[in-house]
Amino acid sequence: MHTEIQARERILIAAKKLFAQKGYEQVTVREIAREAKCSHTSIYVYFEDKKQLLEALAKEPLDRLQKCIQGILTSDKYTEQEKLIRLSKVFVHFGLSYRNLYHAFLAFEASRVDVEETIWELNEKRLDLFAHLKDAVKGVFPVADEKSLLDLSRMIYFVLHGIIMTYKDVDERITGIIKRIFPIIDRSITYLIQGGKVDESNKSLATRLQN
Repeated sequence: MHTEIQARERILIAAKKLFAQKGYEQVTVREIAREAKCSHTSIYVYFEDKKQLLEALAKEPLDRLQKCIQGILTSDKYTEQEKLIRLSKVFVHFGLSYRNLYHAFLAFEASRVDVEETIWELNEKRLDLFAHLKDAVKGVFPVADEKSLLDLSRMIYFVLHGIIMTYKDVDERITGIIKRIFPIIDRSITYLIQGGKVDESNKSLATRLQN
């Protein structure tokens, strides 16, 4: 049993190293086997395919991220706007902390966020994270309709995703990057919220005029 655990861990360590170096899509199971010093057929004893290997690597980091975000959303120490901004910063910090694996963890073969279910467990975690973002947006806009919530949540995600992808291949310590971009996140989310409020006000005015 101890030997099996060691073999599985060697495979995970090898896969993580190669995915980070070359990108998930460019790495083959045979390459992982060579790095882990085992036969490629041995990998299939522990993992059904390469996608399941990715799931195993992503599970713990994504679970930690989700737990952190849930803590923000349920906290009574912050306003709804502060929760959304803090959530955004936590997501970007996560993306930059795992910058070499970020695309594999959160973007590779990702489901659309407006689908109700997916057959890939990793996509379920991604959809849960987006649902948390939408919950945070709803906290700021409690009377917004579903389309408006989805649109604004997507806008915020695109901003955060764009920031992470911009710095994904930059050879710089995360502390320096964070120092520069966190103020930008503050302003970006604040502007989007202000725009959303203007949009809601215009809708409210249009409704009153119709009546």
